[in-house]
Amino acid sequence: MQNSSLILLSLFAIGCSNPKVFVLNEKEESRYFVQRLVSTSFEKDLIGESPLVVINGTSFKYNKKQDTILLPLKKLDIITLDFLNKNSSRIIYNEKENDGAIIITSNIQK
Repeated sequence: MQNSSLILLSLFAIGCSNPKVFVLNEKEESRYFVQRLVSTSFEKDLIGESPLVVINGTSFKYNKKQDTILLPLKKLDIITLDFLNKNSSRIIYNEKENDGAIIITSNIQK
């Protein structure tokens, strides 16, 4: 009985895992602006745990093993923030193992 409850608890914990924490290069009050939007999209099953991040059309490379990813933007720099589901992002960006995409358009052009 204990083993089966332990297995169920483990499955529940794995099934309810959170996506990566994406934070902005910002002051404390605006730092988690993107993370709130990402969490909502994760709950709606639009994206997975390690989504592709695209800033102004360029893929943002980050270590998918990290828990916290620092985005090189401030809240005021972001014009739009959109999400693509897993299938759409795989078709558009031709990456087989991405978990959806976060599309950020900013007013910073490099």
